[in-house]
Amino acid sequence: MRTKTETEEKTEEKTEEKKVELEKTEHPTITSDGIRKLVLKRDGEEIFCLSKEPADYKMEFDYWEILNPYDETATVNTETMYKLFDVLSGFDFSTTAEVPDGTDTGVAGSTTTMQIDYTESTDTSAEADKTVTLLLGNEDDLGNRYVAVAGYENEVYTIPSSTLEAIYNLNPFDYILKIPALVNIDTVESIDIKTKESSYTMKIKDGKYYMGDKEVEKETFTTLYQALLNVMLDSNLDTPKADNEKEEVLRMVFHRSTKEAPEITLTYYTYDGNYDSVAVNGTERYLVKNADVNTLVQQIAEAFK
Repeated sequence: MRTKTETEEKTEEKTEEKKVELEKTEHPTITSDGIRKLVLKRDGEEIFCLSKEPADYKMEFDYWEILNPYDETATVNTETMYKLFDVLSGFDFSTTAEVPDGTDTGVAGSTTTMQIDYTESTDTSAEADKTVTLLLGNEDDLGNRYVAVAGYENEVYTIPSSTLEAIYNLNPFDYILKIPALVNIDTVESIDIKTKESSYTMKIKDGKYYMGDKEVEKETFTTLYQALLNVMLDSNLDTPKADNEKEEVLRMVFHRSTKEAPEITLTYYTYDGNYDSVAVNGTERYLVKNADVNTLVQQIAEAFK
């Protein structure tokens, strides 16, 4: 029996938190702006989960989260996301397919599925109130794949196989902004910074900005703050190095001013001659250019002189 992955458990936890009863639809009409969640499963295994998760501490464009294979710390590239949603909104469930007698469509009991939670409301802040799960079956002779809506398997539709293959072979890395984490400065109380040579603290208190014990202008503070989050991600990290094979180059801990907002820790480690790895809250997922990290370390040192 297959056990649930950590990311699948995380997805279920998010769903449990909402506890909203969604209407299951037989003939869904999906618009790009109405989608609130997408879950892809291949042969019963969840391979991708993208969900809108509003929170008071977030900026609106940061509401989206890729819960699988990443987590809430990954910042979604909404431009790429909406291109995917445009494809999904093109699915037509108004006309059923003509299925030759004796054809095994493969939809019954299919474990390759696509769940879409959505709303037909034109209010962009409206939460999902409808859901549909598509069952992906076999291919026909015209390069299409049979598809049915779960619960209504007696009606079968077709979607081009190439379209579905593109969706199921998507690269999650293409759907995130290439920054380690997005931390709204309005939710930050202080930042602890540690390099190989020194330790530093940035703090916001009573509307004033401090670097160490020295009060500084807001512009001086925000210039460095933006630089802290501006080391661009280069690629996914396939295999992290063992602890004894790497060295910590830079650590930054973002302490938040509200309990709802999670503390964020970014840690950069040596990886090879060109790259460092970065861990977000202890999980190493990405590679960055070590030249960019070295530049940031120098910028931090200069700012605290």
